[in-house]
Amino acid sequence: MIFVSTLEIIPGKTDEALQIVKNVKTPENVKVLHFLQMFGKPDFFVIFEAPNEEIAMDFILNFTPALESSTQLGVSVDEL
Repeated sequence: MIFVSTLEIIPGKTDEALQIVKNVKTPENVKVLHFLQMFGKPDFFVIFEAPNEEIAMDFILNFTPALESSTQLGVSVDEL
């Protein structure tokens, strides 16, 4: 399953957010395809594969002490 997450730094937590982003541990069963810092909002996009929603949620929760997140399930247009 492919997931797309947006991450926005919580005001006042920039240093903590950058430390989390630079040092996040990716579980063996999660494959980060793209991790992009954006010019503007949201601050980051993370596109990753995970076997199910629970594992995807566990991965994204690593960011929540300093970043607000929103995650959607991506479906390839080839599958439409």
